[in-house]
Amino acid sequence: MGDSSSFDLLSTGVQRWVYKQGWNSLRAVQEQATPIILQGEGDLLITAPTAGGKTEAAFLPIVSWLQDSHSDAGFGALCLSPLKALINDQYNRLSLLCESARTSITPWHGDVSQSVKKRAWKAPDGILLITPESLEAMFVNKPHELKSKIGHLQFIVIDEFHAFIGTERGMQLLSLITRLEECLGKSLRRIALSATIGDPNMALKYLRPDGSVEGIHLDVTGEGLNLKLQIKSYLPKKGDLPAIHEMSLDLFKWLRGTNNLVFGNSRRTVEEVTDLLAKACETSSLPVEFFAHHGSLSRDARHFIERRLKEGGKPTTAVATSTLELGLDIGDVVSVSQMGAPSNASSVRQRLGRSGRREGSPSILRVLIESHSRKKNPCPVDLLEIELFQAVAVIGLMLERWIEPPDQSALHLSTLIQQLLSMIAFTGGITASVAYKVLCKKGPWKGMDASDFAQILRDLGEADVLNQLADGELIVGLEGEKIVSSHTFYTAFEVPEEYRLVAEGKTLGTLPVTTPYVVGQLLLFGGRRWSVQSIDVSTNTMMLSRARKGQAPTFGGEPAPVHRVIRQRMFHLYQNKEVPAYCDDISAELMGAARTYFETKSINTTCLVEDGEYGYWFIWENDRILETIKVCLSLTGRAADRMGPCVVLERPTELKVLSLELLELLNSPDGITEQIECQPLGKFDCHLSDPTIRHAFVTEKLDVLNASRYLQSLIDEPKK
Repeated sequence: MGDSSSFDLLSTGVQRWVYKQGWNSLRAVQEQATPIILQGEGDLLITAPTAGGKTEAAFLPIVSWLQDSHSDAGFGALCLSPLKALINDQYNRLSLLCESARTSITPWHGDVSQSVKKRAWKAPDGILLITPESLEAMFVNKPHELKSKIGHLQFIVIDEFHAFIGTERGMQLLSLITRLEECLGKSLRRIALSATIGDPNMALKYLRPDGSVEGIHLDVTGEGLNLKLQIKSYLPKKGDLPAIHEMSLDLFKWLRGTNNLVFGNSRRTVEEVTDLLAKACETSSLPVEFFAHHGSLSRDARHFIERRLKEGGKPTTAVATSTLELGLDIGDVVSVSQMGAPSNASSVRQRLGRSGRREGSPSILRVLIESHSRKKNPCPVDLLEIELFQAVAVIGLMLERWIEPPDQSALHLSTLIQQLLSMIAFTGGITASVAYKVLCKKGPWKGMDASDFAQILRDLGEADVLNQLADGELIVGLEGEKIVSSHTFYTAFEVPEEYRLVAEGKTLGTLPVTTPYVVGQLLLFGGRRWSVQSIDVSTNTMMLSRARKGQAPTFGGEPAPVHRVIRQRMFHLYQNKEVPAYCDDISAELMGAARTYFETKSINTTCLVEDGEYGYWFIWENDRILETIKVCLSLTGRAADRMGPCVVLERPTELKVLSLELLELLNSPDGITEQIECQPLGKFDCHLSDPTIRHAFVTEKLDVLNASRYLQSLIDEPKK
């Protein structure tokens, strides 16, 4: 193995496996990680491109340690993953390595058979691949057995770490890890893996909230990128035929006969594009090779496409949402296409890593943008070609290797309630001081002070979620018992009520019940056309049959937020004349026209464009600031809405006057918090008092401080 000193540190079984792979050397990330994991101390963040060898960088030394320090005292390593499919993928990827080192590896999630789980629980050993929800269930359902099963535990590996940061599942995961350490009375090595981390220092702080253990960042992201890139814009056609039709014809021409990924910004777009591509195959008398992939489809439908891509025997293009963004092994794809402007650089980086994995093959990325400036009656947002400029901004920042930091503004009180109840279920009862120490001093609610924590306990007491005994011990109340006994308790996020879609005896997937459906309605689902035959509201089941036509249903969900850095880059793009070489001729022409409009309307200085009875207020800030200003306008009696970086309002007035009025509202004693409608954010927030819910909503969804600063800057700006 050449001059590799790290290879010599690996166990004999792991070395044997490496030789069988035919590797001439370890990859750089594996060479560097091995001695850190085997000989060092503390936490480790490994960042490397998709398919850059991160998984082996962590598990070659971990499996070596497991082989050399074999013990019958339980699992030695846990790997926590955000997706069941990722666990299955990791199991398939690591099972031969573990077999070579005579080490066990067990997948554990809701779809794994009970026989596999019982066998592993009876004789725990090696590596356990698990979701946060399944680990939560162990704490609640196996409280007296858990410690004996993890007595040998040394390593916690977190796969796709960026997917957890700033989320409710991330708070749950970090709380569970902290509780594992409390259970064992020792610190565990935390190893996080990611392809897209913009701020490693922030990520290391998030990985160990109390900072009690030093962390190391291992970075090998400096590898060269062989990239072919194009942004192509589409103008409206005669007859108002949507641009998606012309886009789909181009995709068919470019992609057929090879393996590719096409990403859409919504499940509706995915369904429409898949249908158009499938129709193109039928028109050309070719087998269908384009398939939909999104979270509403059944597991079997998604696995079919993943297997077909990985096996590579038939040309396959998956048209997907973010479901194929994370590191599932689907083999090599020729190209990646993006329908519409991407919202963030991290997703583009993750998606781009799917292409060009073969040595000598370039990564190919196409971004397809619909022009809006030349449609009938365009508004100022249309004339500025916001989508095109956002795409150019995101791609430019991605090429500079900038990645937006995750938003960590949310309080995640619902997950805090879940963890309080889970801790009590595990121990039978805890004191408030112990709960505060574990969850807030050591755990992920590091920023919460004791008075706020006490208020949450009082709210939960009034709702009978918790009760406090005379000696101060907290126990589960009657309402809390209902929560803990529910099968949905283990998930930190809300599971929406959905219809189950069934056709020809098979479950196709689900649709939210919030949208009304009727018998005879035509649907696009899974890239095929269906007619609703019957609806059983008692079981939330919808029976479908094949149809000749269909229309994409409404799936719900919110668009991904756009970071301030992207909006500021867009603002600067309007003020210069540069057109990136990867933009096609139509994109260059549209950018020129939009820049002329931007200059003519003096948007760089006035921000407000009047168009009839509406005013278009361009605010080149993040979405939370725009949302704050929109809410303030509504509270002052002005109807307002948002369109990208713009707040649209009725009865526009001079901006300084308007800013003074909004700033007065934000700075008033009651402020915006006391006036907005109370809206619970998480699944357990309904058990909190109205003031607590209102505070949590404002903290997560709005940005009062920076909105005030922005408004003040408009007031202070001298007239030009």
